[in-house]
Amino acid sequence: MSPSDIIWRITERLAELQALCDESIQQLHPKKNLDLISSIEECERLCRTQLNIMNRVAKRY
Repeated sequence: MSPSDIIWRITERLAELQALCDESIQQLHPKKNLDLISSIEECERLCRTQLNIMNRVAKRY
């Protein structure tokens, strides 16, 4: 497997996880599940950060 293949696979998985976070937040009650929503939003931010890292490294390969 080449570096670009690995980068692509990781990027795809992170994008899927980010989409899952977004979908999950939409299905929760905004007041009853505020703490869970906050946690999921933090995970989504981490996914975004990881995607940014992978996009930067993809430019080198």
